[in-house]
Amino acid sequence: MKKYHRSFLFILSLFVTILFFPSITWASGWALNNSSVNSTLIGISLSGNTLFAVGTEGTILYSNDSGKTWSQGSSGTSFELNDVYALSESTAVAVGNSATIRRTTDGGKTWKSISPSLLSSNTNSSPSLYTITMASSSIGFAVGQSGTVLKTTDGGVSWNQINISIAELSTTDLYTARAISSTKIIIAGEGGAIYSSSDTGTTWTTSTSGTTQLLNAMSFVDSSNGWIGGENRTLLKTTNGGSTWSVSSVSGLETNETINDIAFRDKSNGILAGLNGTLLQTSDGGTTWTSISSSQSTALFDLSYVSSDVRWGVGINGDIFRYDATSPEKPTSFSVTGDSSALTDTTPTFTWTAAVDNESSIASYAFKLDSASYANIGKTTAYTPTITLTNGSHTASLYAIDLVGNISTSVSINFTVDADSASSSAPVVKAILPTTALKNESVTYSVRISDDGSIESCDLYIDDENVGTMTILLDIASLTHTFTSNGTKELYARCTDDDGNKTTGKNTIVTVSSGSNHASRGDLIKIGCEGDVYVNDPCTPVYYYGADGKRHAFPTESIFYTWFSDFDDLVILSSTAMSEIPLGSNVTHRPGVKLVQFLSNTVYAVSYGGVLRAIANGEIAETLFGTDWTNSIDGVNDVFYGSYEIGSTIHSSTDYSSENAKKTTDSIDELY
Repeated sequence: MKKYHRSFLFILSLFVTILFFPSITWASGWALNNSSVNSTLIGISLSGNTLFAVGTEGTILYSNDSGKTWSQGSSGTSFELNDVYALSESTAVAVGNSATIRRTTDGGKTWKSISPSLLSSNTNSSPSLYTITMASSSIGFAVGQSGTVLKTTDGGVSWNQINISIAELSTTDLYTARAISSTKIIIAGEGGAIYSSSDTGTTWTTSTSGTTQLLNAMSFVDSSNGWIGGENRTLLKTTNGGSTWSVSSVSGLETNETINDIAFRDKSNGILAGLNGTLLQTSDGGTTWTSISSSQSTALFDLSYVSSDVRWGVGINGDIFRYDATSPEKPTSFSVTGDSSALTDTTPTFTWTAAVDNESSIASYAFKLDSASYANIGKTTAYTPTITLTNGSHTASLYAIDLVGNISTSVSINFTVDADSASSSAPVVKAILPTTALKNESVTYSVRISDDGSIESCDLYIDDENVGTMTILLDIASLTHTFTSNGTKELYARCTDDDGNKTTGKNTIVTVSSGSNHASRGDLIKIGCEGDVYVNDPCTPVYYYGADGKRHAFPTESIFYTWFSDFDDLVILSSTAMSEIPLGSNVTHRPGVKLVQFLSNTVYAVSYGGVLRAIANGEIAETLFGTDWTNSIDGVNDVFYGSYEIGSTIHSSTDYSSENAKKTTDSIDELY
């Protein structure tokens, strides 16, 4: 664990900004896990499924799902936060500049300010704190400028500076610390200084480091084996708990490169991040190092190495990287358009449901026919090979590839081509609608069909079982069905025309859930749809169930996506339950995300409370939203003008900040 002096951090940020261009994938096994903030992240810590990351401008991020999604916590400070320590999945402590200490007990959502008690003799009234370490759930230490060492005995609720009777320590900035047992603490900093205490901070001794370089990174795997790194690729190693230190060589670093951080998971295996974006690994305790980064890597400030497949790193631009050693799940619902027992199309289209990767994301798919080699076909869920198939049996195979090159298990389908059997074009069969259902409630499933002649019959299949013949009316085939259990079902229609040509439609995944008569405040809600649903059907609107007890409609899809990225947490209500929730005012744009324009030429920025503020001219808009600011404009029908309140005009670029506007409104409830 390490932390930087502010000027040191600035130099590193400037250096990386000039020389390196972050990429989505860098180094085998490492993938970018976007955090959606631009602040530099300096520290990361995790406990169970919860992670915390801190950085410049008081930024605090947290994830409660092992890093799959990240949210921004309310730190209550703009001071740089240099380190964070997770005591549990709910409790963590962060430290930073100007003696800033913040503590959370709700998993990172809110953070309480804590004022440390400093000694009257302290020459720095607000010393920056660079690192925090805990010896137990209650006892911990934070170190920083001017030899400042703070101690807590209540899990970070309160902190007191301890007096250390070493003269030179009062002028030594301390950048790193580690509790290597319940009683022993080691701290290090500028000038090669290393100090240790074996009685939980009561008395301290000076250790001989053999270097005068600034030391800012430390990792211990037990009470004996540890490493300290710093400027000019300095790396020290101890096997006796810090009593003596030996110098190790790191050949993978440039001559003057600083070690940003080191992290070992056991005596043999460790990773190391350098100032120039270098990422190295060792499997022999640091004797030799090999590169696992590239020339386009982002420099990392803090590393966490918990196990062989749990590794994290944070850096500039809000970048959070994780090591991905897990293969993605295989694609599902792999099928070919038409009747697989006798295709009449010699260039058929293959479709599938997107694969899922829980650690990074899917980058592309590989596809092959028969004995040919696999070919990368990009990130798509439909593919039509360029070759013309001959009559006879064929096999198609497919697998998914994630961002770091892990591949899924392959899936295959067998099909037969019989182009000579087609006396006319095969029927066209679309996908089944709707895609949701309520348990024990009848739903009519419909599909659009067409043919150059006439379609004789269509059957509905659920999980490959024929459940009945569909009724055909003009270009719609339909059948009513009732599901008696929750879960996901695979539905498709198979139709036959009057010439005997058969087509199997695209598979549709239908999610069956219990018809809820209750929703919680803050949920997205809608009622279940039946039949072939069109855009204005009463079942289609999605509402936000507000803290005011009312349901608030999203006038446009664009407005919805300023608040939410998907519909994953949608609650399906019965129509009776929905009717009991009164209708409230419309949801307006989230402040700071989009510009708004009605039929007039006036362009508005959105401020707190959904207040629209006209932008005086294009020059100001360009300063606030960039040269492509016009692409941020969301055209809104005049009928929704009354949903907004009009505020003062923005006459200067200093009158408005999109980032601040967005930060002030993280819930729709703040609009009312």
